[in-house]
Amino acid sequence: MSKRKISISFRDPAVYEFVMEKANTGISAYVCDLIRRDMNRPKEEDLDKKVEEIVRRLLQNADGITLSPNNQPKKNSLSDEDRELLKSLF
Repeated sequence: MSKRKISISFRDPAVYEFVMEKANTGISAYVCDLIRRDMNRPKEEDLDKKVEEIVRRLLQNADGITLSPNNQPKKNSLSDEDRELLKSLF
């Protein structure tokens, strides 16, 4: 396997210091290991699909979501702040 070289610049000094602390076996080995782990990580699912799956699981579990009537906003009701804001606008 042939060696290929690249140069990496760190704009953020904190990132550079972090890499220097983590790179016990050498910076090149550390960076290659990070990239290799990223390459081998399974592709992430679409965020919408994940949210849909979580909501579906919660809805199937009767104990998963509990809403008390006191926590639900009342329909067609405005807070005093909202009323004052509307009065000042019109």
